[in-house]
Amino acid sequence: MRALLHPVGIFFAHTLPALLLAMLYADALGVIHPLLSAESIEAWRLLGYSLGVVVLASTAYASLAWWKRGQVHAAYSALIFIAYVPLLWTIGANMNVLFPWDIPRWMVPEDAELYAFRLLSIPLVHALFVLVARSLPEGDRGKPVRDVLIAAAIPLAVFLFVQVVEPFRGASDFEEHAWVVVMVCLTIGFLFLLFRGVTALVLRVGGGSALAHVARVLVALVLPLWGLALNNGLFGGFTREAVGVFGDLSHPAFYIICLLNAAVVIWPSSTHQTVRLVQFALRAAFFPFVIYFFVLFVPLLPLSIVAIIAVGMGFLLLAPVLLFALQGTLLFQDARFLLAHRSWRFVAGLFVVAMSVLPASIVVGYLGHRSTLHGALRYLYESDPHEPMKPLDAEALAQVLERVDANRSRNRWRGNGDLPGNTPFLTPLYNRIVLDHLTLSEEKAGLLSEVVLGREAERSNRWRPSMPSSAHTVLDSAWAESRFDEQQQAWRSWVHLSIRNTAQSQEEYVTEIELPDGAWISDHYLVIEGDTAKGILAEEKAALWVYNSIVSYRRDPSILRYTGHNRAQLRVFPFEAEQVRQTGFELLHREALPMQFGERVVQLGDASREPAPEPIESGEPGVVFMPAALKQRLDAIRRAPHVHLIVDATEAQRGMREEVIERVRQLAATHGLDAGNATLHITDGYGSSMPYSDDALEAFSHHAGHGGFFTDRPIRRVVADALTEPGPAAPFIVVVPSWPPYDARARGIWLEGLADLAALMPEGDRFFLLYDTGMLDERRFSDPELSVNEEPVVLEHPHVRVWPSTGKPLAYLAAAPHGSVSVDYTHLGSHSPPRERDWKHALALEGRQRALALRALHSGVSWRDVVRGSFQAQVLTPQTAWMCLEDEAQRNALVKKQEEVLKSNQSLDTMDQEISNMSEPAIWWLLPAVLLVLWWRRRS
Repeated sequence: MRALLHPVGIFFAHTLPALLLAMLYADALGVIHPLLSAESIEAWRLLGYSLGVVVLASTAYASLAWWKRGQVHAAYSALIFIAYVPLLWTIGANMNVLFPWDIPRWMVPEDAELYAFRLLSIPLVHALFVLVARSLPEGDRGKPVRDVLIAAAIPLAVFLFVQVVEPFRGASDFEEHAWVVVMVCLTIGFLFLLFRGVTALVLRVGGGSALAHVARVLVALVLPLWGLALNNGLFGGFTREAVGVFGDLSHPAFYIICLLNAAVVIWPSSTHQTVRLVQFALRAAFFPFVIYFFVLFVPLLPLSIVAIIAVGMGFLLLAPVLLFALQGTLLFQDARFLLAHRSWRFVAGLFVVAMSVLPASIVVGYLGHRSTLHGALRYLYESDPHEPMKPLDAEALAQVLERVDANRSRNRWRGNGDLPGNTPFLTPLYNRIVLDHLTLSEEKAGLLSEVVLGREAERSNRWRPSMPSSAHTVLDSAWAESRFDEQQQAWRSWVHLSIRNTAQSQEEYVTEIELPDGAWISDHYLVIEGDTAKGILAEEKAALWVYNSIVSYRRDPSILRYTGHNRAQLRVFPFEAEQVRQTGFELLHREALPMQFGERVVQLGDASREPAPEPIESGEPGVVFMPAALKQRLDAIRRAPHVHLIVDATEAQRGMREEVIERVRQLAATHGLDAGNATLHITDGYGSSMPYSDDALEAFSHHAGHGGFFTDRPIRRVVADALTEPGPAAPFIVVVPSWPPYDARARGIWLEGLADLAALMPEGDRFFLLYDTGMLDERRFSDPELSVNEEPVVLEHPHVRVWPSTGKPLAYLAAAPHGSVSVDYTHLGSHSPPRERDWKHALALEGRQRALALRALHSGVSWRDVVRGSFQAQVLTPQTAWMCLEDEAQRNALVKKQEEVLKSNQSLDTMDQEISNMSEPAIWWLLPAVLLVLWWRRRS
């Protein structure tokens, strides 16, 4: 305990927490400061000044005492209490000024109100320990029984006062404030006497006191296990309301470490050097476990008297702090003993290494989870579909997904006796290490489970906020302003929309915008309360998170983003009853084009300024634009079909393989399929491909399946091959399901973006299902539920345009009437920074974006490259979104979230934001009320 008198303790217990508090609040204020009133800003300024003065004075005192080789004086502790208790009281009383109710909660860290109470409790406890150490001079063993009895008498006296005297008292403001001061003083006195008594018991161990050993067993073993059991719901009855108050502490490791730590604390300190060295190392190794609960429970110390009176087991709140004092004292005694035999460097090094064991093991475990999860995400969303893959560790991934799902719930206290999924401090650490401070959406978690584990994803029954209705918002008018830019030989057209809400309630406007090849959205605006808010181009996931957060608070955002290949979606919110609002966007395009909004058609550009019928280069090799005038002069041909048969090779459907093989043989006999014009894709979570033959069917029948029916991978491989190496044959994709064709599982597991990739095929995004009757059913990747058969399917492709000629084909183009972008993926040029709103540079960026969609790893294009290029060119891509925001605070939040996203794994999500950035259970705000309820129930 006397080690706490060293001035360095002030740096760790006072300066460091105060600096951390300043950093946390500065981060929060960096977002919300534009929304704060003058009164709130003044309150923050006064808080900063007050805290700064106290911290600077304490740090200066510690530096001076250290320089003079002195110890911390008892007067320091008294001054800390005089400074911090009123400061914390003022913070609590003015919390609605510091964080006004009208600040949207999504802009503020979830537990920001608790930061001060969490971190500033540490210097208060340090000051209390200093007082205890000063009250027990060197060699003085104190009077532990007296101290403990007096401490126990304080809550008893308060209880009797409340029961006997309080009903007959009158009320006045002065008396209420006076009793607050009295209760603060009583609490400090209670804690001082209790800690002093326990410390005195520890000091008496040398005398072989049986009472001291009993105290060790009680503090190190009984109380911690009791507290864990109470929190984890192992007791029934009225304690059910306390289940999960401190999060999920039910992992067996908590009980195991608790027992091992109790053993090394109860173990009497040896006088043998080697044994004492082992004791010191073990006590230091488990000390982080003690510190964890110490920090978790420190803010609750002021409630200890109330808890003892209310539930009779409130002394459990004191157990971590008592154990911290006990084990800290034992470590100090061990170190002093060892320093007589070893160098201080050895003892300090051993202490640091031992203290690092538990934290390091946790971090290493989390890094293992990160490697497992990110490896699985990389396989699904980033890997080259041609790259052979060994089966992933399904058991390890199942553990990760289970942990992520448990951490996902924002409601950490369920109130029904069940444990929440979150563990204080460890859950945010897990989310930071494994999930890059983002989340894994339920949809992606389900896809991972289906693909790798072969388990059908469970439907979540969690409540989800509903988006506002858009049924009654209609387009009042639409008009365009087009200007031809002579320098870049392209049109810049502004499309203006006037929108009306015909309902009597608040609604949202949603519309889809179809864009041809060679047209990009390069700006956006929204009129907000008479002012025109200019659009911000942001990373799409960050923009969606901000938009949904703002909509939940009924504020003014708009978002414009891609929802499919050449299809953008505009959303504007809110529209009050009968309100008319204006918005618009700029389009950068080379050819004149009509744009349709419902029944209205807006003409952009002038057909008299059409480009010449020749390819238009982007300025970078590999990307050209073929104008409509040129395409009409090109030959129209039908490419020969190469049939790709995708069969279900999962273990779950092994019993259907003979039937599937018979179906495939019938199709092959009807259409003359062989190794030259057909490929069999044996598909499970990983799959393999072979030229169609009897050997291929035999390999399919004996294939050992791993995971689910992941048809996305072979389809991507087929499409990528067709686009990177175009030839006289084009893929004819046939899925041979083991499920009925009306079942969504029949077409297998697809990832987002597969339809957009298939749409790049000149023949269109077609695929076919082979029914058990032998009939082929034509579908579209963009709408796979809908059959488009009008007559029996013939194994042939629609016409495409071939450039430059049939005799020397270099590219195949869709037969659509508008121009087409053509990309030579094997010869993409260097990726120079694009110029802002330049049509040719936007064309070059389109080539990079398509290469990214193909996962053409040889192209050197990354997700961040495309996002950065979109920002530089100021044109919309599928990785970005245009947003209009109401105020500077929303823009700050967008920038902050975007920084998080761009630093993270591209396959992680911002939505499903039930994962919280928690630092402690938010239920602590309710704890006093819970204690009072429990007390009342016991009385009843």
